[in-house]
Amino acid sequence: MINEFGVRLHSARKMAGMSMAALAEETGAVVSKQAISKYEKGQIKPGSEVLLALSRALDVKADYFFRSSKVAITGLEFRKKSRLSKKAEEQIKYKTIDFLQKYLELESILNIPSGFDNPVTDNKIREYADVERAAREIREKWQLGKGPVPHLIELLEDKGYKVFEVEDFEHFDGLSGFVLGMDIPVIAVYKSKNLVRKRFTVAHELAHLLLDFSDVEEKTTEKLCHGFAGALLLPEKILREELGQHRNRITEWELKKLKGIFGISMQAIMARAVKLEIISKNGYKSFCIHASKLGWRKEEPGRYEGKEVANRFKQLVYYAAAEQVVSFSKAAELLNKSVAEFDQEVHFVS
Repeated sequence: MINEFGVRLHSARKMAGMSMAALAEETGAVVSKQAISKYEKGQIKPGSEVLLALSRALDVKADYFFRSSKVAITGLEFRKKSRLSKKAEEQIKYKTIDFLQKYLELESILNIPSGFDNPVTDNKIREYADVERAAREIREKWQLGKGPVPHLIELLEDKGYKVFEVEDFEHFDGLSGFVLGMDIPVIAVYKSKNLVRKRFTVAHELAHLLLDFSDVEEKTTEKLCHGFAGALLLPEKILREELGQHRNRITEWELKKLKGIFGISMQAIMARAVKLEIISKNGYKSFCIHASKLGWRKEEPGRYEGKEVANRFKQLVYYAAAEQVVSFSKAAELLNKSVAEFDQEVHFVS
C-alpha cells in the first residue's frame, strides 16, 4: 500500500524549505523530529492534533495530506552554474510538481484532454545550423510568420504546455520536463518583471523539450539552446533585413529598436549577429567590452512593452467556479488562497 500521507508530508516540507528539525520546532514541539521521520516513512500515522499542527506549520490545508500524489516529472535539471542552494532547488521542484497535480486534477474534472505534438520533424541536434532549422520549422508549423511573437507563454499554453511561474527565487531562470507517462510538457520560469529575460528563458526551455541533444556535450547543449531561443524570437531573415548582410559597426538605436519589437535583449541580438556572421568576432568582442563598461549585463537600455503571463490555469479555475463545477472552497485551494481571498477577487458580471 502506498504511503500517501508520508509522500504528501515530505512534499509539503520540501516546498516549505524545512528540515525535519525545523518543522518540529515550527509545530511548537507538538511533533518531534523522530516522529516526522516515521510519518514520512509510513511507519506511524498521525492523530488529529498532530495533523492540524503540521498543516499550520506548513501552511497547507489538512486535506492536502490525503490528495493523490501520482504526478512525477522527468528531466527536471538545474543548470550547472545555478546559484541556487540545494534547499531552494528542492523547493522549486516540489512546488512545480504540486502545481501540476492541481492542474491535471482540474483538467480531469473539466474533462479536458492533455497532450502535445512536437512540431519538429527531425529533432536530432548536432550543430548550430540544426537549431536554426528547427526554429524555422516551428514558426512555419505554428503559422507565426516572420514577425515577433508577442505572447510566447500564452502561445505555448494553447499548444498544451503547462507553464508555472515561480516566485521568490530571483536567481532561478527556468526548468523544463515531462510529466512521467503522460507526455505532457512543463516549463517552470521565474516570475520576473524582466520580460525580455523571461521570454528568452521560456524559449531556451522549449528547446530542451523539443530537441534531441544526445549527440553533443552538456556545455554545447546550453549554447545551442540559447541559439534556438534567439532564432525563434528573431528570425534570420528579419535580422538580415534590419541590419544588413555584413556590418562593421552597429548603433545602440538599432538594437533598442529590435529589442522593443521582438522582445529579445540587445546582447542576445548581438550574439545572434556574430553567429550569422553579420558582424565579426572582433566586433562582437568590442560590443561585449562596451556592454560591460556601461553595466548592460545587469540592466541594458531599451524597453519591451509586452506581456508574458501564464493565465490558463487561473482561467480554468475561474471557469470551473463560475459554472459551479467546483466549489469556491476547492477553487481557493487550487489557487493557494483562502476562501475569503478568492471571494474578494471574483466578480461575476452576469
